[in-house]
Amino acid sequence: MSRSKLRIVSYAINGRGMGHLVRQLSILRWVRRIVALLDRSCEIWILTSSEADTLARREGFVSLKMPSKAMMRDAGIEPARYLAIARTWVLQTIAGLQPDLLLVDTFPGGSFGELVAALELAPHRALVARKVRDNFAEEDAYRALLPLYERIILPDDRAGGPIVIRERSELLSREAAREALGIPGDVPAIWVTRGGGGDVDAASELPRLIASLRGRGWHVVVGAGPLYQGPEIRGEGITWLCRYTPVELLLGVDAAVSAGGYNTFHELMFAGVPTVFLPQPRIADDQEERVRRAETAGAGKVATTHRDVADLVAELLADPNASAAARALVPRNGARAAAFEILSAVLPEADLKMAAEVLTPELLGLIHRTRDPRGNATKSLKRTLDLVRLLSGGVPSDVGRRRAVLAELEARGERVPELQEPETSGISRFVALCERESVPFESAELVIRGLAKKFPAAVGVDLIAAAEALFPVFGRFDDWMGAVSLLRAIPTQRNYVLATFVDDVLPWLARHDDLFDAVRDLSRLEGAGDRSVAEVLKLLNAPTPEA
Repeated sequence: MSRSKLRIVSYAINGRGMGHLVRQLSILRWVRRIVALLDRSCEIWILTSSEADTLARREGFVSLKMPSKAMMRDAGIEPARYLAIARTWVLQTIAGLQPDLLLVDTFPGGSFGELVAALELAPHRALVARKVRDNFAEEDAYRALLPLYERIILPDDRAGGPIVIRERSELLSREAAREALGIPGDVPAIWVTRGGGGDVDAASELPRLIASLRGRGWHVVVGAGPLYQGPEIRGEGITWLCRYTPVELLLGVDAAVSAGGYNTFHELMFAGVPTVFLPQPRIADDQEERVRRAETAGAGKVATTHRDVADLVAELLADPNASAAARALVPRNGARAAAFEILSAVLPEADLKMAAEVLTPELLGLIHRTRDPRGNATKSLKRTLDLVRLLSGGVPSDVGRRRAVLAELEARGERVPELQEPETSGISRFVALCERESVPFESAELVIRGLAKKFPAAVGVDLIAAAEALFPVFGRFDDWMGAVSLLRAIPTQRNYVLATFVDDVLPWLARHDDLFDAVRDLSRLEGAGDRSVAEVLKLLNAPTPEA
């Protein structure tokens, strides 16, 4: 499709939970990374009925909220009136947003058929088809709508793997997580959760579970969930959380007690936390089948009553293989694969192939490690991915368009530069260089951007080669802001090739012990444009520089 703004609408309908919303956000976080790397303007809207809709804002997405069926029922609003209002709202909202791509979770026609009339408003549609009970999947109303979807994502082992909201590189280390949770020493820590906290029985079940586990001397971390409305229990040996994305802290605990919902189950297994499960009955979601898989794999136990929980937790704590068994059950996060699959409906194949090669788990870990926790995470991500795109030589479709323009100019007799083919190894070389030379990533980024700005004809491979030559020399001064100042002192070079500049600047810098003095000498001889940079470096490299 064209370079116009890409519009994506995510439709996540929940009752008292937040599972559909979390799964969609997990995918959209990867969509945001991919389109940022490809320099595509993308507008993402989330329509949800989850009462935890502010989670979307915390993840940097815009959401539009309608009340859940459970909330309307609690408020005494007649079901027929709610259904009529919801259908109208969904149809009008999607019509107004005009999505290129509509992303729907689990129910192809919506929770109560409210989405059917709106499907034709989106030229491309993708369904995240979480596994449902066989009797539900066999219903004609469910099966008849599946062909209307261009892409169907299976968020389990049938395809790209279960979908969770964080990658392993985004989880806190065990030490950092235990410190954040206030867990003392080597005391075993048990995570207790009932999912998002919206179930009506959570307020009665959590206190009983906490008392049982504290009776064994274990530290109890309560993941109450943002929808929990019961009494909070605090005290010695108890950490109470209402955090939206507690998965970041799971490496700090030793075992868990949980329901068997899709998100919580896969987050715990992904983090390697052996778990005692108390599955809940659901209309479409077979929690019993899911948690029995963990039990069979040696990653969990299934409790039949609350009285069994503490003994089963003790068994898991004594099993040295339980944690590894949990990780083996969910070895990877399928969110990345799901994002690429849905974007294949609206973006060029060559661009997505380049993005898949570049956006590796190692790169994501680097982005996470180097971002400023005090800054805007979305802006920081875009800035880093702009650099990745620069070092990779650009996006294939953009290179193709530029090549067509240059071919026309060449046919008219114009002299045109050679174009670099996108080279996905550029960022890997850059990361390896930073680690080898112990260069702070932010400083390395500033130097690369400075070189690109001052030498606009340079492409990714030129910038990497220059960095590989300059970083060891700059590192000798231990003054990276001085290196940035040096580049800022150089006027933009249209005819001076970057590689030649590097060859000229290295012997000059070898004669200095202080970058401040070097920058002063260069600025004095350059004289605000009186001499070219090439002339200045020739003078500076002479045995006795002339004024």
